[in-house]
Amino acid sequence: MKENRYLKNIGLIMAALVIPVILAGFLFVMLRSGKSATKITIAVPHNEYVRNFDTNYYSNWLRQKTGYDIEFVTISDGYEDEYLSTMLRSGEGRVDAVLLPGDKHYLDRDIMVSFARDGLIEDLNEYAAEGTRIRRVLDEAEGAESLNEDFDGRLFFVPRIDTGKKQSNMQVLWINVGWLKKLSLRVPETTEDLKEVLTAFRDMDPNGNGKSDEIPLISNSTDDPYRSCYFLLNAFAYVDPVRDFMIEGRDDDLESGLKYCRELYEEGLLSDLCNEYSLKQVRELVNAPDDLIGAFTSKSIADIVYLNCEDVLAKYIQVPPLKGPNGEQHAVALENEVFIGGFIPANAKHKKEAFNLMELMLSEEGSLISCFGEENTDWRASADGELSGYGTKARITTINYLTGRIQNKNYMGTGPMYLPEDYSDAVSWNGGNNIVEYLDARAVRTYEQFFGAENRQTGAGKTSPAGLPEAKDLETYIFDNNLE
Repeated sequence: MKENRYLKNIGLIMAALVIPVILAGFLFVMLRSGKSATKITIAVPHNEYVRNFDTNYYSNWLRQKTGYDIEFVTISDGYEDEYLSTMLRSGEGRVDAVLLPGDKHYLDRDIMVSFARDGLIEDLNEYAAEGTRIRRVLDEAEGAESLNEDFDGRLFFVPRIDTGKKQSNMQVLWINVGWLKKLSLRVPETTEDLKEVLTAFRDMDPNGNGKSDEIPLISNSTDDPYRSCYFLLNAFAYVDPVRDFMIEGRDDDLESGLKYCRELYEEGLLSDLCNEYSLKQVRELVNAPDDLIGAFTSKSIADIVYLNCEDVLAKYIQVPPLKGPNGEQHAVALENEVFIGGFIPANAKHKKEAFNLMELMLSEEGSLISCFGEENTDWRASADGELSGYGTKARITTINYLTGRIQNKNYMGTGPMYLPEDYSDAVSWNGGNNIVEYLDARAVRTYEQFFGAENRQTGAGKTSPAGLPEAKDLETYIFDNNLE
């Protein structure tokens, strides 16, 4: 009996010694396996082209590089303002970083500025010491300082910047080459040519369905690149709606241009619904299998044409800037756009870690993934002799072109990113699925000789001619007034 009790006591003592060792070993395994890694929660907008943020290649790369346990919450379409306002004003938040798309229409900048001024967004100066990537990008990239210029030295927003030439065209006219061929028409070179082409598009049933359903030239008032009138007016005078000024060759040139646009509108050559269409409706019409649209304007062809509609991509070609009756021929150049790529809520639990994550996204490797996906699977380093769409030495050759396609390699335009022009302008055309890079590069090479750079530098002609509105209001003026 005593022996049994003795053995039992020995067992208890052994258990008391062994169990802590087992627990310690378990804890060590947990630590080694990353189970106790800092959990970072990121809010991202819904993106129809990203299959799954949690399992995305880019997300896994960020986890590997940082050691963080990263999870995502999705901001529902249409509720962005409400979501952010509620999340930022809650107690200790469950969101450590917010990533935003490179789309100036996604959130009103004034709303973001008000959030920052109300103390709802973290000032990053505490983390962004000299030598950090964000400091280098803000110093190096043209226009980057404008992102935080309203805050007296405080730093709230991490940038998303693509410095490529393809960002420089305000708008390009794309025309239905299939219709031109069917009607034996040439690509228009003058405003008179264009009116003749659009008239044929209206009257000669180029889509061949026996209906009068063609829209010769479509427009949209969402943003300047889609407002076809500005492309047309630049054949009469230099009209820059972005910087809101114009330069006339002769006193009556601009008025002639306004009348020309009004004539197209009255004759059904420029859609009479152009100020009512949403951008989504314009896209649906252009990409519809019914072949309804003769021409449209946009910055990139991919802004309107869905990249999985390869037959539609092949259907439209660029038209060089038109020459007006007095020889005017202009194009409007844009400076690099700087977007808010991300920010840290003031109520975040893991602010330093969230900053480190966005710093990593600004790195060269992170930015290349953000643009092109996985190296040697979706893109590779270009070989000697390969040329970019601009005729220069290529650095990037795409294998699987991701833009505009549902994929799980990157965040499709969302989050901090900085791609210098020696990368963004050095993409070779592989003869296949990255035709957008080729088409946009061709458009830039055609249009850049007509950019009004010298006029913008002098600021000449900033005032509107007597009796006319400012440049940014000319489209509304055309449609609201009977010009004779």
